[in-house]
Amino acid sequence: MIKIPVSEDQRYEIEAIYWKWLSRYHLGEFLSVVEADTDLKELIVKDGEDRETALRKYLLSDSDKLAQIKSAVDRRGTKLNKKTADYLRARYKNYRDSQAAKVASVLGLTACPYCNQNHINAGYGRKGKFRFWGDLDHFYGKNAYPEMAVCLYNLIPVCKVCNLIKSFQKTGIVNPYDCKTESGIKFKTEFDETFDLDYLQGKSQNFNIVIDKSGLSEEDKREIELFDLENRHRQLKRNVQEIIVKSRAYDQIYEKSLKEEFELSDSELSAYIFGYTENHLDRVLSKFNHDIMKEFRC
Repeated sequence: MIKIPVSEDQRYEIEAIYWKWLSRYHLGEFLSVVEADTDLKELIVKDGEDRETALRKYLLSDSDKLAQIKSAVDRRGTKLNKKTADYLRARYKNYRDSQAAKVASVLGLTACPYCNQNHINAGYGRKGKFRFWGDLDHFYGKNAYPEMAVCLYNLIPVCKVCNLIKSFQKTGIVNPYDCKTESGIKFKTEFDETFDLDYLQGKSQNFNIVIDKSGLSEEDKREIELFDLENRHRQLKRNVQEIIVKSRAYDQIYEKSLKEEFELSDSELSAYIFGYTENHLDRVLSKFNHDIMKEFRC
């Protein structure tokens, strides 16, 4: 999984987008729904707290707070009434259709944080409408936890493939907005029984693409299994061959001339040559390309 890094400026902007949408079109009705549903009100409004302030804080809960909300819902053991749950899911649909593209654009997301293989671009489509070519995954599912159906940081911009995969399974993975937890997933190559020197020259596909099993957390293992990451990357041997060839073709003299001509740092040049970026979310396969590059540039 690729974490979604959110700067202070980005956080301010996406939360402003979210609250402008909610306060302009839905705030009054939303507060009435909260007031009428004892269970939902208990989750959102604390003693003596202003209802609007409490609602804003709740809907903009970070990944840690969302986990606490989930625990509170699990302890309670009862579900929201159908009318409330339907209302919250309907507000999610409003948000997805009108605001998801704006948020994805501010965050600069163009690659899925779950697989890093598929595009999730936001941009202008037919008839000049600004749209989102991706899906929103409810990190905590909207059917099991309708209480969080419209919480901003429970809505993860992802590709349609990963959203479909995750929607049918319970998970114990890490929320991509939780940047405190580092992923231990790293791709590498290995050969079977026969070592083929041509493989090290980029001339052979006599190797396998695997995930390094050392240093994986339990969350990493669940993520690999859930999204079938190893099998989904096994077919990228052509990409590996290109990286191997580039690692041999770009010698120190050639790299020095390129850095001087284009005024690039070492890290910038490597990123351009091997096809990755620093945060991996504005280029598909950035994480994979980076891992393989590190293997052959040591």
